Formats: sequence, C-alpha cells, structure tokens
Amino acid sequence: MNNSIINTISLLILINILNVSCSDQSMDKSLTKNTTNDSLKIQNVEVLNPLFRSFKSELLITGTAEPNRKVMLHAMQSGSLKTIYKDIGDAVKKGEILAVLENPEFSWKQKTLKVELRSKKIIFDRLKSIQKKTPALTTLQEVDDAEAACLLIEAKLKNIEEQMAFLDIKAPFSGIVTQRFVDDGAMIQNGINNPNATALFEIQEINPIRLNIPLPETDARSVKKGMIANVSFPELPEKTFTARVSRTANSLDPKSKTMRVEIDIPNNNKAIKPGMYAKAYMQLSIKENVLSLPMTTQVILQKKPYIMTVEKGIVKKIALIKGLSDKDYFEVLNSDITKDAQVIIKGKGIVKPNQTVNPVMK
Repeated sequence: MNNSIINTISLLILINILNVSCSDQSMDKSLTKNTTNDSLKIQNVEVLNPLFRSFKSELLITGTAEPNRKVMLHAMQSGSLKTIYKDIGDAVKKGEILAVLENPEFSWKQKTLKVELRSKKIIFDRLKSIQKKTPALTTLQEVDDAEAACLLIEAKLKNIEEQMAFLDIKAPFSGIVTQRFVDDGAMIQNGINNPNATALFEIQEINPIRLNIPLPETDARSVKKGMIANVSFPELPEKTFTARVSRTANSLDPKSKTMRVEIDIPNNNKAIKPGMYAKAYMQLSIKENVLSLPMTTQVILQKKPYIMTVEKGIVKKIALIKGLSDKDYFEVLNSDITKDAQVIIKGKGIVKPNQTVNPVMK
C-alpha cells in the first residue's frame, strides 16, 4: 500500500473521531439546559382578593306539628262506667262531662249519712230549744256536744259528695277527643292509687298548634325567643303562616345534640293536624359590607377550614375564622386577612406551605 492511501485513511478516521466528540458535547449541553429549566419551573396558581359583600343569614329547617296540650284522662275514683257522652273526634269544652261512673258504695254512704245528720239535727235543735226556755234542764255543754256531732256528720257527708263528684269524668281543657279506651259497663280503677289503671280518653288541644323544631347545635345560639318565622306545610300548599318563636329549651339534647324550639301557630279551622311536617324559615341576621371569600377557596383539613394565601410568592396556610355564610360565600373574621390578600382559588390542592409559586390574579 502506498503512502498516499495510508494518509487518506488516517485523515478519515480523525474526522470521524472529531464528529463524535462534538456530538457528545452538544448532547451534554442540551441535557444540562433541560435539567436547569425543569429545576427553575415555578407552579402557577390562580388567586383573588377578598370582596366586601352583604350577608343575610337564613335558616330553613323541618319541624313537626304537635298538640299544644295532650292528656290521658284517668278516673279519680273507682266505679262502673255508666254512660259515655263523647267519642273520638268530638270537640269538648273545659269542664264538660265526657263520661259518668257509678259506685254503689258511695251512694249507700251518702244516704246513711243524710239519715244520721237528720237525726243529730233533731237532737241538737231540741236541746238548744230546751236550754233557751229552761236552762236548768240542760247544760250548754250538752248543746255544744250535739252541735259538734252535727258538724262532724256534715263534714263526712261533704267528703262523700266530693268523692262522688269525681265519678263525673270532665275535660280538663277544651280540645278534641283523639282516643277512647273503654266502653259502657267497664270497671274503672282509681288512677290516683293505681298506676296501672286504664285511661278513659286522650284529649288534645290543637288550637294553637305547637310546632316542634329540633335545632342543630351550630344554629342553637342564633335563634332567640320572639324571632319571626315563616312556616309552611307541604299538605297545605295554599297557606303560609307567620309566627314568632314562642320558646326555646336553652339546652341541647345529649343524644341528638339538638335544641328544642317551639312555635305556636293559630289553628282556628283545625286544618293543621298533629303529626304534620312543616318547614320553618327564619332570617337570623343581616350584615352589610363585610369581607368575604367564595366557598371554593377553603380547604378542609381534619374537619377544620383553612385557606391558602400567597405573600411575596410564598404559600401560607391560614386557619380560617368564619362568620355568616350562604351557599356561595362566607364572612372572613381573621384579622390578618385584608382586602389585598392573595387567596388561592385554583391550585390550592397541589401546593404546600412555604412553596414558591407564581400567583395569577383571577
């Protein structure tokens, strides 16, 4: 092989080596550049400033209609049920007789005492007359003893007659007979001495009706006696009732963690029936021009609300103090959150506190 051929081959090999070296250097520079760009990439987040809004705090809750008063009526004396005057659905007035019992023992005692009283009075009147005409024949002590005997019989007779009055079963208040538990001829036991005695009637007063509302713990402090409520019944769509909160329990039920609130509603035509469901709407309070944020800005962590803000490009997590709210916005009570705060609304779930971000104003 001559020298010219050898020189040509050597030159080609040198050129290939140089090309490979340059290619490797170029690839290294490209990788270094990409790595640097990835490490310097900053997350964009969408932020907004709090706004001033007016809030109207409202409450819509379901309650149950109940009778204003309800009683299971028992007899106060034992006896046989002689007559029933009222049945289910009948209206009754306070003091009206619903049924009558009879007790032969009381009747016999009454007759006996009347005879005895008549006899004692005859003796008393005679002694009194004798003592007045001829004092020597009788003493004042004898007259006084005869009078005392009359008074004692009168007291016994009055007691028997008072007990016999309890044989008339009377309505303790005006209302409706909602249940009847006995029939004519039934033997009725004294409800005072016998706790297992059968009731005769159930009576309910349904005018006014008493609306029972189980108020959740979160709203318990907001509802006060005298607050206006608009009440509607699904079964009475044509009518809305405006009433005031009549009373509150001022304590929570330990099991349900609700507070009993009652609203009295006039029910003159008895259209509202006990057991009906009702919806009560109450306006709790109004605030004008308060700092607020959208509901979508809050983050719930371990059942507590937070917001994520950006200060000088750095993410901060702030425990949220909320006031009034509606379905879209809530009042911000945090003193460290101003109208100029940058609150993250989009991207809050992919950033962490102290992370550097690029805030983009919504």
